[in-house]
Amino acid sequence: MIATDKTAISLRIGLALGSGSARGWSHIGVLRALYEHGITPAIITGSSTGSLVAAAHASEQLDALETWARDLTKMDVWRLVDANFRGGGFMRGNRLMRAVGEHLEDRPIESLARKFGAVAVDLYSGKEVWIQSGSMLDAVRASSGLPGLFTPTLHGGRWLIDGGVVNPVPVSLCRALGADYVIAVNLNRPQMNDDEHQPLVEQNSGQQNNEPGVIDVMNMTIGIMQRQIDQGRMHSDPPDLLINPHLDDFQLMDFHRAAEAIEVGHKAMSQVADQLTGIS
Repeated sequence: MIATDKTAISLRIGLALGSGSARGWSHIGVLRALYEHGITPAIITGSSTGSLVAAAHASEQLDALETWARDLTKMDVWRLVDANFRGGGFMRGNRLMRAVGEHLEDRPIESLARKFGAVAVDLYSGKEVWIQSGSMLDAVRASSGLPGLFTPTLHGGRWLIDGGVVNPVPVSLCRALGADYVIAVNLNRPQMNDDEHQPLVEQNSGQQNNEPGVIDVMNMTIGIMQRQIDQGRMHSDPPDLLINPHLDDFQLMDFHRAAEAIEVGHKAMSQVADQLTGIS
């Protein structure tokens, strides 16, 4: 229970946006639902695509990001693929980040309207890296180096990869930045079947007869890894409110399905919004 009377409790609300590639567009819907209920997170953190949406909120550019995301077609997405056959990933990510930079103005993290932090991982030490200063878009790119898909990024003298490798939903960073109440959005946790209480992925046995492609393998492998990490992180540092949008049918590169993902995120947040009554 957050409030025992009609007087709102003034808390510094933090929002931790999880990794999940194209599923990350659902974070936009979560934010829209929060705005509609009069809640604007003062602190926001993210891993991978979550860091991009977090940066847009922190810099007050969510409208611009949403417009671009909704306009993306499947052809647009493939045009952003800058194939790389020598480095440490299938894509360099330069073309994608240039496109992002055409729609979002890059700003120093220290100057943003709201506190923002992105999570990445030092490839060689395996240590978690919290990026809380410098270029906003450089932080997003460093946090989004999905292993096998995007090449690592040299940032601050270290080769960094996707933050989702060690901290898919950065609740810990949200609290470190001063959040009193943390809302976390987890895009990788398996949805449960109401009757059998088994992960839905286990119900898709018909698909197992088809040999998976390389993107399918990456998508499923990363999902398995992140779900296992999530269990430990959520147990040791649970958020005050956890949101699990139903995004089971979204694939790694489904960035052209932003409208669907945004609606799913909006619905997931709206369904639990009454739990935020009394918070301001």
